[in-house]
Amino acid sequence: MKILFKMMRKSFKYTMLAVAMVALVSCNSKSSDAKKAATLINKSIQQTHALKLDDAEKTYQKAQKIIDKYKEKEDSDEFLRLFAMFRDKEKKQNAK
Repeated sequence: MKILFKMMRKSFKYTMLAVAMVALVSCNSKSSDAKKAATLINKSIQQTHALKLDDAEKTYQKAQKIIDKYKEKEDSDEFLRLFAMFRDKEKKQNAK
């Protein structure tokens, strides 16, 4: 009985570690995607100002493809919050 209990505890620890790792990777991916989408949106805006409209459209579509991945998901609010934060941060840096 003790052996079974030890095995269950060990198994539980590994399961919890795996869940934590998946959560960590998921959050990192979301943040990375939000930053990339924000960068592409800001680049699209710059291209529009430079009248490079075909390039601006292509860049915007790349950003929109990333954003669409999160539209119907539970964590879309978190993604959009990160996206707005990165987008506005880059705008302020580019304005200087």
